Amino acid sequence: MIYTSTVSRRGTSHPDWNEDNFFINEMDKVIVGAVFDGCSSGKDSFFASKLFANILNKTVEEVDFRLEIETFPTLVHRFCKNLNKAIKAIGLTIDESLSTAVLFICELESNELLVKFFGDGCAYSNQEDLHFFNNDEENKPDYLAYQLTDILKSKTAFANYYKQKPSFRTITKDFSITSDGIFTFKESIGSEAKFDYTNYLVKDDFLYQNPASLKRKLNIIKKKGYEHYDDLTIVRIIIE
Repeated sequence: MIYTSTVSRRGTSHPDWNEDNFFINEMDKVIVGAVFDGCSSGKDSFFASKLFANILNKTVEEVDFRLEIETFPTLVHRFCKNLNKAIKAIGLTIDESLSTAVLFICELESNELLVKFFGDGCAYSNQEDLHFFNNDEENKPDYLAYQLTDILKSKTAFANYYKQKPSFRTITKDFSITSDGIFTFKESIGSEAKFDYTNYLVKDDFLYQNPASLKRKLNIIKKKGYEHYDDLTIVRIIIE
């Protein structure tokens, strides 16, 4: 049995739009997904993250090979090619195409998880209490759109770029992929002291069988006096 809960919410510093997005596809043998975070200083960055999610969805639907961890680079390469075609077809500028991408694949038979970071984000594994943060302290992620033209010039160029990107690989039955909004919770007046909101979101098993579990948890966290000022997206998957 696979239990999946997702949430994507606008942060308090963004008055109009949630600039995050996500994608997830549960197949017979693998789960493929991603979390995307549009660049706040870009133009219409909510559209960029949504475009990335739609293109990944299209790419996964068109897969004509055995999808597993070892072939994941092929999927990411096709995603980049399809993304580049869409950007050119629509006539988007680079400023209109800026989004991070944290892509993952989990093989259901082995419970092996691979996460690739193209920009900021987080991965948590509760199986062995592991976590991986890819967080740019200067808030200047190396957005995929900056590199698309160059990395698609040859298979070698893409392979080198893919290899350089941070990875997180482990065996797990309980993991979460999040945008960097999880770093941005702030206390308000009257908030409960020392409340571990990260642990509550990605480790606590409250209502874990309910797809709305994360939405409920964020509501509870808000009532305790904590709010995230950046947009926050979380995909949590528990395999039993």
